Amino acid sequence: MRKQDKIVALGQMVLDTVIHDHQKPPLSNNQNSLTIGGPPSFAGLWGVILSKVFPWISPPLIYAYACPKLISLLKNFPDFDLVVKNLKIQPKCPQFRLVYSNDEKKRKLFLVNPPLEFDPTDFNWKLRNPPVAIVGSVYHEFNNYNIFSFLRDRCSYIAFDPQGCFRQLTSEGKIIFGSWWDTKIIENIDCLKVSEMEAKFLNLGTYPEEIVTRILETPVTSVLITRGRNGAILGVKKREDGDIRVYKVPAFTGGTVVDKTGAGDVFLFMFVAYFLAFDNELDAIAFATSVTSLLIEQKRFLLSITKEAIHLRQVKIREQIIEFLR
Repeated sequence: MRKQDKIVALGQMVLDTVIHDHQKPPLSNNQNSLTIGGPPSFAGLWGVILSKVFPWISPPLIYAYACPKLISLLKNFPDFDLVVKNLKIQPKCPQFRLVYSNDEKKRKLFLVNPPLEFDPTDFNWKLRNPPVAIVGSVYHEFNNYNIFSFLRDRCSYIAFDPQGCFRQLTSEGKIIFGSWWDTKIIENIDCLKVSEMEAKFLNLGTYPEEIVTRILETPVTSVLITRGRNGAILGVKKREDGDIRVYKVPAFTGGTVVDKTGAGDVFLFMFVAYFLAFDNELDAIAFATSVTSLLIEQKRFLLSITKEAIHLRQVKIREQIIEFLR
């Protein structure tokens, strides 16, 4: 195992309201049902918790924007001082409303108060070694080449989840999806993570292995396509010879899903953390899948998750990874 670099999770902390019914929600706030959301929230909070189980997972620095209401919610978190250390205060947080149907298969997403463009110069980058950056977008705040150029000059590795770049707003605040691909941004990325639905909006092909191969023709060296109950697709390009391999990764099934919110953010963080420590993409994606499966099953009881429970699932998943065949 090599020494892990410091991980910096960048992004926008948001307020989430999760609704489990068929009713279209009003866009007014319901303070009693607000929860913490946004990529740096999920990756950062659970990263801090899991660093106590796995000491080699370095607690991440969180470079993010948050509003006073969200910070008040963070006070319930055991490591409050660590989480809020590098936050920048803004008057009002973006707020998402996630409306699930009763069978959990369909979701409508609404956004109030879209975020402003992320400014990396707001944060202190005077670290001992170049950090690893995990960047997660909620709505266009990272859709600018200059941000990634700044990060490329200061970071040893950049992982990007561009989910917010695909999002567009209707007049009533509902999120719909459109195509996205920015060559200048992609040229500065080491690891790209998208969902199966988002992958289609890249307009790079029809089949997963075709999309992954096209992405890996750029400077990107790792591609993660999450597929929910169908697991994930992993694409890897070796730096030494440019050899490209694509793998089919199973999901861990058998548990009861409690809440999938934030699963993709945790999945990306855990993949990067494990890969940086052990330099093995297949073990890393098995670890990320294992942690994420436990997260969505036991979200409110995450502190009770053990190293043994994660390892058992990781081994089972790793044994079932196969090189991709259409």
